[in-house]
Amino acid sequence: MKRYSYFVFEPEYQQFLHKLRDLGVVQVRQYTNPLKLEEFAQNISEQTDIKHLQQRLNTVRNGNKLEEGQSPTSIEHSELPESVLSDYELFTSTYAEVLNKIAQVESRLSDVYNQQKELEVWGDFDLSLLEKLKEADYYIHFWLVAPAQFKEEWEQKYDAQIIHSEGRYTYFVTVTRQATPPILEGAELQKLPSQSLNQLKNKEEMLMERKRLLLGSRNYLAYHPDILTKKMVELQNSFNMRNADYQGTRMYDDKLVVVEGWVPEELATKMEQDLMGSGVAFAELEIDKLEDVPVKLKNNRFTRVFEPLVELFSMPNYGELDPTPYIAPFFMVFFGICFGDSGYGLLVLIVATIFKKKAKPSAKKTIELAQWLGLAGLIIGFFSGSFFGVELVKVPFLASIRQYFISSENMMVIAPVLGFIQIIFAKYIGALKRTKQVGFTKALSSYAWPTLIIVLAVLVGLPMLKITLPEWLTYVLYGISGLCVLLVFFYNTPGKNIFANFGAGLWHTYNIVSGLLGDTLSYIRLFAIGLTGAVLGGVFNNLAMMATSGLHILLAIPVGAFILLLGHGINFGLTTIGALVHPIRLIYVEYFNNSDFEGGGITYDPLRKLEVDED
Repeated sequence: MKRYSYFVFEPEYQQFLHKLRDLGVVQVRQYTNPLKLEEFAQNISEQTDIKHLQQRLNTVRNGNKLEEGQSPTSIEHSELPESVLSDYELFTSTYAEVLNKIAQVESRLSDVYNQQKELEVWGDFDLSLLEKLKEADYYIHFWLVAPAQFKEEWEQKYDAQIIHSEGRYTYFVTVTRQATPPILEGAELQKLPSQSLNQLKNKEEMLMERKRLLLGSRNYLAYHPDILTKKMVELQNSFNMRNADYQGTRMYDDKLVVVEGWVPEELATKMEQDLMGSGVAFAELEIDKLEDVPVKLKNNRFTRVFEPLVELFSMPNYGELDPTPYIAPFFMVFFGICFGDSGYGLLVLIVATIFKKKAKPSAKKTIELAQWLGLAGLIIGFFSGSFFGVELVKVPFLASIRQYFISSENMMVIAPVLGFIQIIFAKYIGALKRTKQVGFTKALSSYAWPTLIIVLAVLVGLPMLKITLPEWLTYVLYGISGLCVLLVFFYNTPGKNIFANFGAGLWHTYNIVSGLLGDTLSYIRLFAIGLTGAVLGGVFNNLAMMATSGLHILLAIPVGAFILLLGHGINFGLTTIGALVHPIRLIYVEYFNNSDFEGGGITYDPLRKLEVDED
């Protein structure tokens, strides 16, 4: 990054800001947080309202799908004039009005449902018949009573007829010549709705049609979110421009404005050329190491997709080493080991590839990450010998490559070995970062520790494997280890006395020795997660075979498919969570939970005009 100071006459300042916005290369330096200023409160409040409205519209769109083959414009919109789609205020007020009408319809529907429930036990009959019976001096009353309290004498005395009996209640009617209902001990007189079951169902259909039209209006709004998006972009552009204007310092009776900004080094020349002859004076300033300098990560196509993992914890500070390229291959391998099944990996790869074609640019990085992780799961899962729980080592046509499959015993060794390699690698990356910050000589002890661990591993481990080193090489390794010990105990903090260095060396030794073994063994969990997923996949396969054995093929296919889909769906979800969470935790421990990786960098966000995404 390069830091610039710009000197602009006040009458030309707005024009200058618009030019910077069009260039899109400068991040204006923030002296005051605009979120705390009252003059920005209304803008922020409006943006918040739009976000809430967009969430509600998305809920409507996802929860109330239009009928198949029906386009939003095919619905009748008597209450939604076209002007709604071009006016933000009218749009939001119309949406609120539609919501209120839907609430009223749903309330009426609830009443209809309750009345239907009351009539269902009595059956569908014409209520006008009751009036005709009254004209003939026959009065029918509707009752419910506990089954044990129904008395047979009511049948003789009041012509009682049981209509329905279930659970705790018996429903019956009485036919008498008196309008006043008889007194029946334990029975409860029922008051029926004024409409028949058939009439209520017709009313329900009418209200459902009304609701469908209103939901159509809501969906119509949800399918036309351009007005919200445009309003949001308008507010954000206004916010950014007002903020940039506010960050300028007025001088000489407000005749001159001074503003500072950050420009990526590769874009600085272009910015200078564009401002030449514009009447704007600018000067490059030195960057103070204590300043919060914006950070713009630069990675290749492969490592770029892993940047969200770094941003998940913390952007590196300006001048720090970007850990993304070093995290990417380890995370991909660890995810593949945890996934442990080539079928699941293939599924992720295919789904991500399909979604990538229609994804918005903002989502493509995440989808590309899913593609790489799916590929890792496919390759490592294949050599681990599992495909949707099927043991590939037992598949006849793969017999020729059977020797290349990795057994569980070998994978249990490979996982901690890879973990050990990552731990040592992370310590070297920390040493490189320390070198960049304080210089090589002050970082010597940071290089000494991982080097000492490697040398000791060679001196102790190779003889255990019955590998004999040449005598001269053994002495060289002894010399390297001795030099590392001196650096660790007596040069870990250059400038301090020998006793302070020795004490710090003992403390570091305790921390590393106690943590190294535990950290290395924790990588066995990678193998355990992958093995668990593969075993559970096989269990569901066997369960499906056992459940369908002896069934007719027409019944066996749906039953087996249900068990496989349910079982593998659950297993896939749990395995995916484990394959993401555990490698992320390990990366945090080795790269970010470390004094050499402080992080806290600010993302580079240049002043530029936001446009509506037409996609």
